[in-house]
Amino acid sequence: MTAHRTIDWRAASLSMALLLSIAGCATTGNEPGAATSGLPTIVDPPARSGAPALLIAMPNSANFVEVRKSLVSEVQKNFNIHTLTVGPGTTVADLASAIRSAGPVCVVLMNNATMNLYRQYQTANPATAMPPAVLLMASLVEEVQAQLRRSTGIAYEVPGVTAFVQLRSVISAPINRVGVIYRPAFRSFVERQKSLAAMEHVELIAVSVPNDVTAAGLREALHNLAERSKVDAVWMLNDNGLVRDAEFIDDAWRKELGDAKLPLIVGVPNLVEPSSPLGTLAVVPDHEALGLQAANLLFELSENDWQVETHPVELPLSVKTVVDVKLVRANFGLRPDALKHIDKALE
Repeated sequence: MTAHRTIDWRAASLSMALLLSIAGCATTGNEPGAATSGLPTIVDPPARSGAPALLIAMPNSANFVEVRKSLVSEVQKNFNIHTLTVGPGTTVADLASAIRSAGPVCVVLMNNATMNLYRQYQTANPATAMPPAVLLMASLVEEVQAQLRRSTGIAYEVPGVTAFVQLRSVISAPINRVGVIYRPAFRSFVERQKSLAAMEHVELIAVSVPNDVTAAGLREALHNLAERSKVDAVWMLNDNGLVRDAEFIDDAWRKELGDAKLPLIVGVPNLVEPSSPLGTLAVVPDHEALGLQAANLLFELSENDWQVETHPVELPLSVKTVVDVKLVRANFGLRPDALKHIDKALE
């Protein structure tokens, strides 16, 4: 494993959960056997005699449950489904017990914390044959894949260029230079985005900040993007170190971008909120479509004797766009045909 592929597991294991939690859809889930008051009910379909087992390990919250529902509806006639709900108290021993009990031909792991448990399980059992893993709903899936034996998956991050093109289709203001701030774990991801953006004639201006960047440090980086680099928009990565909590968002992002009046592209829909303007546009995977894509991936892997090592991480095939139309009209100009390119328009 080369050095540049190493990921900050402590940071990444929290990023997707914290981003979605800040956005109003907590992902901490429930511990196995714990009470699930207020959480979605997860029920596995009846077992089918002779069918191979599929273990799904995931937090119990709306976005993950939506992906699971779509996935299960497609594969339940071919696999017996076993679901392990993963929360803050879930241990490697819990995951190991679920794997022993189900005997799965494949495990589906949702969110970075769950994948970290599987990594620990693999590390503790170096001589044990591992079931292949399909990775979903997590940050930096390609980097995670590099640290897990027998794994592939579907990226959750929508390529930046997709969001940039979507923003161009909505606002009248030009989008030629987009700024992004990143911490070291996201360096490789951001570098890949630069070449993709260039194909659409967008220059991605990337600014690195330390892992422990303060709100003041983040404000300074944003200010430099706006005043020195003269970017036309800013792209917020799904990184918990840059979006720690509501107070940090207010003190860094909202305070600086409110003055700069630049459109902000975000990766979670609830950061686009007209009553408290911040994100201008969110481009996110369609969760129902993501479940269907995962089902097709499982069928493909099954037909190829679970040779996951040669299967690259896929990009999400379908996305949804959420736009603060009120904010766009007031500050950036709304294109006449903009609504045709928006899945959810907020005012």
